[in-house]
Amino acid sequence: MDVALTEEESSALQQALRTYLSELRMEIADTDDRDFRNGLKHERTVLESIVGRLDSTRGASAMRDGEGREVVRLVTLWWTEDD
Repeated sequence: MDVALTEEESSALQQALRTYLSELRMEIADTDDRDFRNGLKHERTVLESIVGRLDSTRGASAMRDGEGREVVRLVTLWWTEDD
């Protein structure tokens, strides 16, 4: 199934991810439980990798929307229900 996000929705998702990463850094610093902190660090590493890969696509995509803005297409995203 394809889900297309508007520019506003894409911007909101980017901002939410960057905000979460910032808060995650503070949570890591404030967490005493070693195993929990290690889990948070792993999550941070994964998310920073995603942001880095998406940021590196700027100027590299030949795809454009109807208004000429650059488009990056996510080929696969696994979205699962919370248990």
